[in-house]
Amino acid sequence: MKRKILLISSMLLTFCLIIIIIIWYNKDNSNNIISNIKKEEPVINRNMITMMYETDAGSGEYIETKDNTWPESGYIFNEILSGCENGGELEYNSGNNTVNLLSNSSDRCYVYFDKYDGVWIDNVNITNVTGSSVTLDVSVTSENGSISKYYYALNDSEEYIESTTNPIVINDLNKLTEYKIKIYAIDSTNAKSNIYELTVSTTDESKPVINSVEVSNVTTRGFTLTVNATSKIEISKYYFMIDSENISAITDENTYNFDNLKFNTLYYIDIYVKDINGKISTEYTLSVRTEDIVLLADWVTGQYDGVQGTNGLYYHNSSLANGAGDNSYRYAGANPNNYVCFGSDEEVCPSDNLYRIIGVFGSEVKLIKWDYANSNLLGTNGAYNSETYSASHYNRYKGVHSRVNRYYWNNSTNDNTWSQSNLNTTNLNTNFLGSFDDTWKNKIADHTWYVGGHTTNSATPKEFYNAESSGTTWNGKIGLMYVSDFGFAASNSAWTTYMSSYNSTSIRDNNWMYMGLTEWPISRESSSAVSTFWVSDSGGVYGSSFLGSSFVIRPCFYLTSSTTYLSGSGTESDPIRLKLN
Repeated sequence: MKRKILLISSMLLTFCLIIIIIIWYNKDNSNNIISNIKKEEPVINRNMITMMYETDAGSGEYIETKDNTWPESGYIFNEILSGCENGGELEYNSGNNTVNLLSNSSDRCYVYFDKYDGVWIDNVNITNVTGSSVTLDVSVTSENGSISKYYYALNDSEEYIESTTNPIVINDLNKLTEYKIKIYAIDSTNAKSNIYELTVSTTDESKPVINSVEVSNVTTRGFTLTVNATSKIEISKYYFMIDSENISAITDENTYNFDNLKFNTLYYIDIYVKDINGKISTEYTLSVRTEDIVLLADWVTGQYDGVQGTNGLYYHNSSLANGAGDNSYRYAGANPNNYVCFGSDEEVCPSDNLYRIIGVFGSEVKLIKWDYANSNLLGTNGAYNSETYSASHYNRYKGVHSRVNRYYWNNSTNDNTWSQSNLNTTNLNTNFLGSFDDTWKNKIADHTWYVGGHTTNSATPKEFYNAESSGTTWNGKIGLMYVSDFGFAASNSAWTTYMSSYNSTSIRDNNWMYMGLTEWPISRESSSAVSTFWVSDSGGVYGSSFLGSSFVIRPCFYLTSSTTYLSGSGTESDPIRLKLN
């Protein structure tokens, strides 16, 4: 009896299974979904789906994964490779990040996912907070496409709100309320980023609010900030701070200009405002980077920090005692770091290409050749004299030449008019200028030189400067040093001394421009048509030197205002290098 019951039961069970299979194969199921949108649950039917993951991004090599859920991030569905053996169609649901099988029959499918480095939110900057709104600037990267949408949710809400703009402005908030905010982004490939979480508290709207800050006039040395703030009560003060530079400012105006900053440097600035009742806004923080193209004039003046004599630089404004008063920056003292390599880009600067900076005049930097120029640069024509200085003249010489050529100031007309000097026209502005190729020659400015001179050597550097900087002018590229240039190159304690007494050991030993041989400046004696001043081998400045005398030469010139700094500290072994383009 029991065997009969078991037999009947088995037959009934088999019959039921046959009916179920018949019904399954004959059912019109045009949307046979084999995945589940509830991603926290296992959704893969492993009897019907083989899921393949790319091993490395872009490799094209795939391995089977044993995961039982669809990947939420890090992979992108590959529609081309994915498919089914019996013609079933795979559909990718980007909204739910699932794959659906559309088929009316049983099928075996292979789903391929390409490895994807992904979309990533690096940072969210809170740029503006009021009593009813907050502005969020999202910093996000995507390897495979541009960002198309942003989604945010408040206070653990599962309902995300879509935004197609960045920064994201969230409105209709309550004042003095803390909000927890979650943000993620979607790129153009429908890849989803990580969820970035932050907390922000709205303000009391009775306080002033900084809405935005405009940055303008960005240079290598600074920038201008303009604050856009709103307040129900009049704003009385604006506060600007750069902690890294210990700079702070309080103004009545909403605009402030930062200057004397470092080139190519990122500065973080904190700003807040105060109304007339003493209520202070929330701090507004932004960052600004100064330009990285550094004009040589800016680099030089940047070595001066507001204290006279810093790094050997003096700012000759109206407050500098016994200075030129022309707002120039000039090097002074025994040996400042003012060396420049000009005319060569060799790793070790040749001695003939080594110059020193006299100073910055307006936007132009003035150079003087470090050592005296010889006939290889100046030529043996024009004002050339075949005589060289004898060994007795080398007791104080600081240069490297075994001999130094001598030149007349003018031996063609016996006239101390600089424009008629053949030293000027032939040796300096033809031969010497022609020793440079066009790249370097174009960095030398056409400059207006003052060639009127002074009546006496019983004068201080400032008195020489006042006499030289008026009257007769000449326009050209290559000249010589002014007597006042030589005077102001000495330590500032010497500037009250007549330059006829610059032969004092204490003065010449602290004058970087002194080189130890008798040389010509451009400055003439204005009281005579046939004489000029000269700097003796002992350092004193003397006059009544007739044009028939011959001395050594150090060419001077001004660089164009567009000349840019490349590298170098300014020492003799590490001279300043200039950009060539």
